[in-house]
Amino acid sequence: MRAEDKNIVDVAKKPVQLYHHGPLGRVLQRFLQERGERQDFDRVALEQLWQRAAAHDPAIGLHLFSLFSRQDWHVLACLGFYARNAAQSIASWVRYQRLASSLDAITQIETEELLGVAIRVHASVGLERYLVEHYMSMAVTQMRAAAEQPLQPARVCLRHAQPDYWQAYQPLLGEQLVFGAARNELWFKRTDLLRPNPGANDGMYELATSELDRRLAQQRRFGGAAGQVAEQLRQGLLAGHVPSLEEIAAQLHLSPRTLRRRLQDQQLNFRQLLDLVRAELDQYLALQGLTRAQVAEHLGYGDTAAYLHARKRWVTDSGSTQAK
Repeated sequence: MRAEDKNIVDVAKKPVQLYHHGPLGRVLQRFLQERGERQDFDRVALEQLWQRAAAHDPAIGLHLFSLFSRQDWHVLACLGFYARNAAQSIASWVRYQRLASSLDAITQIETEELLGVAIRVHASVGLERYLVEHYMSMAVTQMRAAAEQPLQPARVCLRHAQPDYWQAYQPLLGEQLVFGAARNELWFKRTDLLRPNPGANDGMYELATSELDRRLAQQRRFGGAAGQVAEQLRQGLLAGHVPSLEEIAAQLHLSPRTLRRRLQDQQLNFRQLLDLVRAELDQYLALQGLTRAQVAEHLGYGDTAAYLHARKRWVTDSGSTQAK
């Protein structure tokens, strides 16, 4: 092995950063601001946000989703309204949850009479409890709204110990609660989940899932060297700087030639990866309320026209990639 191929130990041991996407941090901030908290919060530091919110409402994990407006709902929650039934909605959650958060692992579980999900959050015990409470509240609320009936879980298993506010679980999650369980599980009667949703729409469901499949395929490409480069590009672009391949290679303690070769092994080149990250951040920055001119500046374009021209290329390139 050539010396230029060797990573420094510190780089190899750098922990993988996990993120929660979407409006969760923003809604927590809004909750705190309404109660007099005026500080700025790091959106990645979700645990700190939850702890501050819990000082006002210990059961905030169960109650936060009720503060979400429909504009705050993640696309997966909206997708459930087009699903044929709640069972299809659960299957969509399992398939696409990586688009919502890299903190979580959602798997489908079933018996002859029951169907549900197991939820694992790769975080501290405290943060896991808040997020599991939130996810279960969100799932039940969404499925009830889509089914237009009071869908009730058959059983709920939770890894954390029974909290003082345990009775707050019952209105939404029912009375069949098991605390200190081996894993977090949300179970429903299979017959309840197979009841048709009044607003089911196969065409809209197919249209939405085709786009989600495209995004999922794009996300899965960000592994190995491509994932490391993508992370450096995200950090640079969000700071208003477009890192070069040479800069990123130096950060990763590789030669530019070695980095190019590793990207080629993943059937990518630096420009393609830069476009993928720009397309990803384009949506993120727009959702933060930035104007097109501000988004263009963040993504490294000198004027809005060049940015809009590039956006067309991203759409064309991603469409051709999906066709392959």
